[in-house]
Amino acid sequence: MSRRRLMFAGAGVAAAATAPMAAAGTASAETAVNPANIPDGAPLIAVNNPSTRWNPAQRVNQDTSTTLQGIAFDSVNGHLYTLQIAGASQVAYLKSGTQVAITPSISGNQHDPSGDLCLTRHDLDGNVLGYMYLLGFGHGVSLGIEPATASAPAYVWTEANAARSGYGQEIVRFPFTDGTVLWTSHPAVQRLASPDPAATSMTPYVDAARGILLLRYALNGVHWFAAYNLAAARTASADGSALPTPLARIQQPFLPKADANGAPTTTAATFQGFASHGRYVYMLDGDSRTSDPSQPLSGVDKWTVHTTSMDLNGVLNDPATGYILRTHSEADASANPREPEGMAVYTGPEGLRLCFGITNNSPTGTRQFDLYYKV
Repeated sequence: MSRRRLMFAGAGVAAAATAPMAAAGTASAETAVNPANIPDGAPLIAVNNPSTRWNPAQRVNQDTSTTLQGIAFDSVNGHLYTLQIAGASQVAYLKSGTQVAITPSISGNQHDPSGDLCLTRHDLDGNVLGYMYLLGFGHGVSLGIEPATASAPAYVWTEANAARSGYGQEIVRFPFTDGTVLWTSHPAVQRLASPDPAATSMTPYVDAARGILLLRYALNGVHWFAAYNLAAARTASADGSALPTPLARIQQPFLPKADANGAPTTTAATFQGFASHGRYVYMLDGDSRTSDPSQPLSGVDKWTVHTTSMDLNGVLNDPATGYILRTHSEADASANPREPEGMAVYTGPEGLRLCFGITNNSPTGTRQFDLYYKV
């Protein structure tokens, strides 16, 4: 079993979305009651709508030797940001760069457990516009972007302090600075207080259009979402103060794998990303295909990729499942290896789009991805 599957298998322990936190004796900074204070106004995107590829196909990141992990948009300026595990080809750069922060003992295959990431900025046509290296930050499942302005660069929210576990144990914010290397103790990195003293495996998403910071984290064997006012969280990260009271806090529902007939099993799906817009959060899960990409999707491959919607306020969620709607996707049926990776909401001139990535490598093994969206 892969390290990622081990990390998220624990989410299957609790199938009820409203179950209270267990584990007696573990300190908690917040109650399990959902404040349910995210304002209405953002439309709900139907996850069962058709998926459309955002051309061009087979986009590449700064490094082409590792797979896409997370995505986020600066919709104001027409930029797509992606995270990936730092590849073997980047080791020489990191060791020879002016901001050396990598030890001689770290080789290419150690970037993943060390939490070393490559952050790439693209335009919407897929061209690479810049990059950063983030050493010891995490796995890169999700990230958030505050759009650049005439007087300030884009600010990036990510996990950090992987502590050689491969997954971040805190949330940080820093300015995007092309061609630079950051490590978790770098002066440019601002830290956010933890949402709970016992929280681990934290990842962020920024709903810039609605001014919300959404955190996902593990606690006592299950995962939680907590939404905060973005401006207040930004202040807290800058001056080291405590997090504001959450606008909403809700347990992630159990997301099951499907069998060859599409029926849900008791095995937890592989979580691959999330995004939010207003009170709604969207989740992506799935695995790589097991069949020949030249053949039609069949069996478990037909049902492996799922998108799910949930109401962070808890009002519209089905009491039995804990979410609004869950559906499988057959997008990019001929992609290889067709692993879903990363989810983000775009709010620019093209209109509201719920986007997700699917890996579609070249025949020679170059790591590439396709960007799909639902409206």
